[in-house]
Amino acid sequence: MHVVLDISRLLGLAWAGQPTGIDRVEFAHSRHWRGFPARDVTFVAQSPWGWYAALPDNLARGLLQEADRAVAPGKEGLLTRFRAMAAAALSLNFYGVGRRDLARRVAGRNDSVFLIVSHRALHHERATGALIALGARFVPLLHDVIPLSHPEYTRPQATKQHVAKIDMVARRAAGAMITTQAAADSLARYLERRQQPRPRMAITGLGLDLRSVPVRRSAPATRPYFVMLGTIEPRKNHLLALQIWRELAQQDPEGAPRLLIIGRRGWENEHVFRMLDRGQFHGLVEECGRLPDSEVARLVRGATAVLCPSFTEGFGLPLAEAIALGTPVIASDIPAAREVGGEVPEYLHPLDFLGWRRAILEMSDPRHPRREAQLARLAGWSAPSWNRHFSIVENFLSDLVRGPSMPSLPVESGRVVAI
Repeated sequence: MHVVLDISRLLGLAWAGQPTGIDRVEFAHSRHWRGFPARDVTFVAQSPWGWYAALPDNLARGLLQEADRAVAPGKEGLLTRFRAMAAAALSLNFYGVGRRDLARRVAGRNDSVFLIVSHRALHHERATGALIALGARFVPLLHDVIPLSHPEYTRPQATKQHVAKIDMVARRAAGAMITTQAAADSLARYLERRQQPRPRMAITGLGLDLRSVPVRRSAPATRPYFVMLGTIEPRKNHLLALQIWRELAQQDPEGAPRLLIIGRRGWENEHVFRMLDRGQFHGLVEECGRLPDSEVARLVRGATAVLCPSFTEGFGLPLAEAIALGTPVIASDIPAAREVGGEVPEYLHPLDFLGWRRAILEMSDPRHPRREAQLARLAGWSAPSWNRHFSIVENFLSDLVRGPSMPSLPVESGRVVAI
């Protein structure tokens, strides 16, 4: 099997800095596939004109290793060498050398698979279509369909682009990988409403990165604190937590637990931003911004609990990372959270203000039965792993390249089920 992996998004991190959750998935795939010999893997990037080009193998592997050192752990300020290597890779695209090399490599094999594991360029049909025309099977990894199922939480342009992306997947993909059964079900409903074909799909899950970071045990916090982890955007429901902490600050500013909000500010969330900037929380709420992975892991491990009150999720990495670090979780009762967290978290409706407030106060008591019960459930939880993810991915891709295109098949966790 010949894997053609798009790493355009990672090259962009040379200028963008810290990785997002989707960036980390592309990092994981770049690590995995560079363990294969050069004859079986081609790393590609997209030029400003749209077409894809192969990167010289030594350069690609070197810059990916540099990206692992400088960017993957959530660091900033170590980008000089990575930026120079990324610029060199892009310059080869500009001259077209890599474009010809890619066409030669794909046309010379009958088992090429073109992977896009971010949502970055799924709607660029002309560029992807050129590889399909040469014989490559197009296989994307879909993280969610939130812009389609919940357009109120995304910008109009993002929703419009996502429609085009899913349309491209439905018409041209040989198969699609998707992170959760919940996301696959949402995608299937969308395609059925639009009477579009459903590609063969495999539920791959994701792996975790925070749990691999060495975490030094620190002294217990003098006051219990809770963590919210992720971009501050409307669907994450930071407003609920801030309303609870505003009330706690008014009623018991000396004895109430603290709230740490980790993540960058997103979009169309001005009311939340105003509360963060002007709210009277008496020091109980701290906006931490983006932090290196080691610091995030330290804070999550020391937290009383991680709060995940999202209205919708494609997977829910903060929930999984918290449980993997041994930290209790209070989460929204939504399908993706149930699928990832299993029986471990406390589940509440994302609009149940009184229920969340009560759960937060009860979990703050280290001897409360609610907290002790969740800590006991933690031991039986099986963490998502990259090993399992890539086992499913490799089996799925091997099935695709062994046979001709097949009709749509129903989906089951981790595999395609024969009718």
